[in-house]
Amino acid sequence: MRVLALLLAVKAACVLLVSSLTGTVAVNNSGRWWGIVNVASSGNLLTNSKNVQLVLDPSLALLSRRQRKLIRQNPGILHAIAAGLHTAIKECKWQFRNRRWNCPTTHSPNVFGKIVNRGCRETAFVFAITSAGVTHAVARSCSEGAIESCTCDYRRRGPGGPDWHWGGCSDNVEFGRMFGREFVDSSERGRDLRYLTNLHNNEAGRMTVASEMQQECKCHGMSGSCTVRTCWMRLPSFRVVGDFLKDRFDGASRVVYANKGSNRASHRADPRHLEPENPAHKLHSARDLVYFEKSPNFCSYNGKTGTHGTSGRTCNSSSPALDGCELLCCGRGYKTRMEQVTERCHCTFHWCCHVSCLNCTSTQTVHQCL
Repeated sequence: MRVLALLLAVKAACVLLVSSLTGTVAVNNSGRWWGIVNVASSGNLLTNSKNVQLVLDPSLALLSRRQRKLIRQNPGILHAIAAGLHTAIKECKWQFRNRRWNCPTTHSPNVFGKIVNRGCRETAFVFAITSAGVTHAVARSCSEGAIESCTCDYRRRGPGGPDWHWGGCSDNVEFGRMFGREFVDSSERGRDLRYLTNLHNNEAGRMTVASEMQQECKCHGMSGSCTVRTCWMRLPSFRVVGDFLKDRFDGASRVVYANKGSNRASHRADPRHLEPENPAHKLHSARDLVYFEKSPNFCSYNGKTGTHGTSGRTCNSSSPALDGCELLCCGRGYKTRMEQVTERCHCTFHWCCHVSCLNCTSTQTVHQCL
């Protein structure tokens, strides 16, 4: 919970900086206010090598001392964090667009709502996807030269195979993972079940980005032939990361807080670890998502749990899947209406360089949950 509020505050801070450092942004998290302002105060300046100042008000406590130090040491990284979070939110919404819980967000300080206070599957996905977003964005920014303290990953150099060799600019996923672990995980406090599950899901998100790296090559040779290739490691598209984490969400493991009485040999030395709630189930892997409580009922609005319900959601009357009206509307039924939709159509490209389109209007049938 704390890390998400922090990352959202950083995202707001980045928007502020892009807007010429004007105004004040604050995010509330359980009674604490996080924020960034454009008023200098002694001992509270973050300045990169281009003398762009990030000014933190000590009364708002946006970042911990450790996190401020990390930003000082890595000029340019604040923008990468904000971009990664934005990408993660978009991916979460896309992955769950047809589910009862569709990753709703608000413009209030608590963007993901009360779901981050729980320990259910949805909470696990939110932590994993946001952690993955930061790792992915930081790793890409390194190879693009947007962060002054890191560059391409040059560990893979020289011979690689009979007709190719390592070269080019590999995305620096190791730096992304390292920074994500130090910056994001440092906001978690305690040693309880929630602390362990949050850390596990954060790491699962980072590991997914690293494990889905792909080799990319460029051919060299006379007349376009591929006599030899230069290859490097490239980050996967974030859709690939989202798809993988969505599969892990569907197969998430329910866990309990294990104590010193555990007889699992691999964890005897560390009393603080997670084990399957059902002893008959296999131990989860490092890339699996874990949770410790049942998900709330997402069918109806409930202010206590922060669920919005599915009333008014658009459904597919002919689908037997989760987006179908029977399942999405939770058996309440649905209403049907006709609406006119205007879209661009018959587009033509004119050299050079203009596209002209017509506006086409059609009547569509829309089904909405009661």
